[in-house]
Amino acid sequence: MIGKLIITAIILGGGAFLLLSDNFEEYISPYANAAVSDIEDIKNDPAVQIKFHQALDVIYENISKIKFSLNDFF
Repeated sequence: MIGKLIITAIILGGGAFLLLSDNFEEYISPYANAAVSDIEDIKNDPAVQIKFHQALDVIYENISKIKFSLNDFF
């Protein structure tokens, strides 16, 4: 119970910081810029693209299996 209260206090405190802080943009800007550059690097990496497409293929295959099994069920 105390753990849940601590987590709630952290979440509410973080939300209050984001809402009430005047310098939020100054605080978050370096992290946002780093995230954007990391995302661009990942998007341009062919190995990541191949793994992403493989993951999409697996997801599509599993959705197809679920769809066929649901068709057999009904």
